[in-house]
Amino acid sequence: MANHLFLIGINKYLKNDHLLSCVKDCEDLKDVLIEKYNFEESKTYSVYDERATSLNILTALKKYASKLDEEDNLIIYYSGHGELDDEEDMGYWVPYEATNFTHFISNRDIVGCIERIKCKHIFLISDSCFSNSLLTQGKFKKSAVYFEKSSRWALTSAFNEAKDADNETNTLFCEYILEYLNSTEREFRVSELIEYVKSKYYTNQFQTPQGGPIAVAGHRGGEFVFYPIEGIDKRTFKGYNDFLKVLRFYKQNASFTHMDSIEDRSNRVGYVLYNEIDLTRKTTYYLYLYDGTNQTKTFELLRSKHSKIFADKNLIIFITPDRTQRNRDIRKKNIQDKFKPVNTFYLDDFIKDYCNPKFGNEEDSKYLSISNFVLPPFKYEFNASGINEIFKYWFISVEEPIFVIKGSGGIGKTTLAQYLADDLTKSNPGLQVLFIDSVQIKDSLLKSKKADTLNIFNFYEAQFDTDGNTQNMLSEELFRINLDAGNILLIIDGLDEVISKIPNFNITEFLNSIKEFSSELCNGKVIITCRSFFWNKSELVDTNFKTIELEPFDKTLALEFFNMSFDGDSKKSEKAIKIADDFRYPTDSDQETYIYHPYVLDIVRTLIQSDAEHLDLIDTALDSIYLNSKVKSDYIIFRVCTREQIRVDQIEVDKQIKFFIDFSVNNRGILKIDDLHNELEKSLGQRINNTQVEAFKSHPFLKAVGKTLLFRYDFLVDQFKAIYVSKFITYNNIEIKITKKFIEIITDSCWYGSAFNHDLANRLEKWTDDELLLVNEILSQIDSMALEILAKRKAIANIFNLCLNINHRYFNNSIEKNTELLISLFGGVKRHIRNLSIINVNPEKPPRFDFSNLTIENSYIDNFGNFSKCTFNEKTLFVDCTILNTEFHSATLSLSKDSFINCSFDSLFDSSFALRESTKEDSAKTLRTFLQSFFKLFYSGGRLGRQWEHKVISPRFNGINKINIEYNKFISILKKQEILMVTKELNKNKFELCEGSKESVMKFVKDGTVDSILLKLINEINTKK
Repeated sequence: MANHLFLIGINKYLKNDHLLSCVKDCEDLKDVLIEKYNFEESKTYSVYDERATSLNILTALKKYASKLDEEDNLIIYYSGHGELDDEEDMGYWVPYEATNFTHFISNRDIVGCIERIKCKHIFLISDSCFSNSLLTQGKFKKSAVYFEKSSRWALTSAFNEAKDADNETNTLFCEYILEYLNSTEREFRVSELIEYVKSKYYTNQFQTPQGGPIAVAGHRGGEFVFYPIEGIDKRTFKGYNDFLKVLRFYKQNASFTHMDSIEDRSNRVGYVLYNEIDLTRKTTYYLYLYDGTNQTKTFELLRSKHSKIFADKNLIIFITPDRTQRNRDIRKKNIQDKFKPVNTFYLDDFIKDYCNPKFGNEEDSKYLSISNFVLPPFKYEFNASGINEIFKYWFISVEEPIFVIKGSGGIGKTTLAQYLADDLTKSNPGLQVLFIDSVQIKDSLLKSKKADTLNIFNFYEAQFDTDGNTQNMLSEELFRINLDAGNILLIIDGLDEVISKIPNFNITEFLNSIKEFSSELCNGKVIITCRSFFWNKSELVDTNFKTIELEPFDKTLALEFFNMSFDGDSKKSEKAIKIADDFRYPTDSDQETYIYHPYVLDIVRTLIQSDAEHLDLIDTALDSIYLNSKVKSDYIIFRVCTREQIRVDQIEVDKQIKFFIDFSVNNRGILKIDDLHNELEKSLGQRINNTQVEAFKSHPFLKAVGKTLLFRYDFLVDQFKAIYVSKFITYNNIEIKITKKFIEIITDSCWYGSAFNHDLANRLEKWTDDELLLVNEILSQIDSMALEILAKRKAIANIFNLCLNINHRYFNNSIEKNTELLISLFGGVKRHIRNLSIINVNPEKPPRFDFSNLTIENSYIDNFGNFSKCTFNEKTLFVDCTILNTEFHSATLSLSKDSFINCSFDSLFDSSFALRESTKEDSAKTLRTFLQSFFKLFYSGGRLGRQWEHKVISPRFNGINKINIEYNKFISILKKQEILMVTKELNKNKFELCEGSKESVMKFVKDGTVDSILLKLINEINTKK
């Protein structure tokens, strides 16, 4: 079965008046039918202008009668003059050469020809005057039913006069036909198209189209049905800037020559064409087709401009993937059928298969082999039926690269991320899943010394650096192209480790890098897991990405988990839920509704599976020198360790805790299984038998991965470190001696507002002068240790940060209480403050201090955002201090340069101080300097040219922005003042100064002349700053 198309269009007549739009109508109809509705170029026949003679038209109709069979379909479209014989009431087509009725083609002849054609469906469309006499009326079930019965239908444009158009547009009649064909996405019958066209003319008194069956024997009540091609590209018209890079990765030693590029949005024609000539002088052509391009129009243009690429029969075509496609082969087949290339590739497949010598999945990439996985409850800002649906919708979307899974420690974030990735690889076997553990890469990232500009590639790079396998690592450009193409699914597990442990890590810049690395094909996908505390504290400006927050199980899910774990053994499930009930806790909103933490359930499962006897834990008070009965997690730790002591004759609870503390502090929660025996004995200072060592390997808190032993739940590392540190700041009248490990943890984890600090604050049962004396002793010991100066400063600063957080638990965050604490820890005689360190204190509500009448000596202040909001007076002095990354925001600050004696500053402090002074003296001069610097970005070769935003304007803006105006606000002002206009090229912004402002800007840049245009701009900026 084939669809045939016969087109007759006559603009230029031999004797009759010329028409303008007939040939265009025919060509546009052909384009949409071939592009969208299973019509083919090879089965299309057209006669235009001088070829549209009476002989040629009738000969063609006779040929259709002889060659079409009962399974074929035919659409005939006539656009030209029509005539009417009033006496016979007969309409006619007017061929090219005809001058009178003897040469016209009558409706009777047309119907006769149609009657002799034995195909299944014929649909005649006649756009001419007096064409309605072709029709009779008839009444006409499902599309399939109509399609099965043969039919002869016609759609005609007018009873009398039909209106022509100009040579650039379609007739109104044809326009409505094309409108329906282009906009309809479902299958439809001829009668639906007819009714649509007719409905558009209800109020038109001058032209009345009609449609219906033709009164011939071949009509048996059926209708032709238009079926849209499956897999047609309906995406937004868009190009791909990395095509040449892909070719160069494919053949690194080849030379590619650019032949042509077209980006015609109005006609949806877009392509990029290169060729390559090999050593044998054979030419290969590489053609990239834009997303959403009209294949028919693109093919016709290429055939007219570059016929050789088809004649040489060595053309390779590239297209971009569409994740919404169910069958990727259909679109490739459409292109193969039309362009006849040697091969057609999806760019993502081509990049993966031909550009990546080091790229490939492991034989078994499945993370989870568990049979008891239960999808957890979650919070999501939009209504959704489930996590799987949210995730799959995210995965097939474009320009949405980030999926965030947040929740508390041990809630199952990592497990869910791995489950989702595993499920995805079942339907996407070529997908490469890369799991990046933030805990493992943290030290490598710290070595990079660019925490504020870390991007997604740095994380990828750090994973290979940690694994010691850099020879298999993709280059940054190859990584970017693969991520952008959707070949890599990245899982960044535990981003909170980076947020909390790497100073000045800029999460906004990091997230922006993910978007930038996925800005061409826009198919990049990155899953991020992060504890809610850290994610919520990040204060992100842009939150335009999917975020779900996992929640604990209710009793129903807990039972489901146990039933799956024990293969439906109800007795084991009942015993397990009985134990789990001891660890349940009420919801925040309802004290009568209890929830269960997943990691506790998993511990209970492990206990039940390992031993069917002694399932009831002993009911005893928490008796431990390390644990705090008021800390819920400590109680769980105690109960589990007690259970181990009873079940496997394990060492005492506090010795287990002691080992876990040393395991966390000394080994960072990871060691070789072969070293376990030695590490246990070293930690406890006693001999441990092999039975106890083996029992430790199966401890509920531990898991073995290959030859490595680590905590089953990553947050336990910080939990036991917090227990370790808490012993140093808990007063018990015992002399303490701090260690380098203590300093390391304090420096690493005790930044202001950290979860670690909050945990420590909750562990302290009191905060009195005794505890403050203990902290003073710690500070004294740090000061006497043989450490580098900066290491001492950081340790002292974080001790102070910890004390501030503890202080805020017992007292409010007031300037009075904060100052009292500062004086208690660093105060000396005569209101002198010595050795104070404040580093990286920039939370939402930072602490403030009253430095009035104080002399601050030998102190260190770095990145303290609230410094200028503290209280000072004329007696405040800073002597021998270092002040870095700190600026003044207050014009009323009472400090002057004389307040700082022999102090060291960085350029930010100096420029901030100078700016404050210069603002008082001459803010206008600073503004003019800024504007001249900005406009000079456009000045080159004696003229004001155009500049790329992403290459020139945006990267250099911060360097010249001495007035601290927000970038987007400034650009908006320039556009509003009609000084700057923005255009799009290659989907990137290009900036250009408006013609009406160029003369003013040129004078301003050359000699500083401020005319009315510049004055208006300056006034507007002053009001907006």
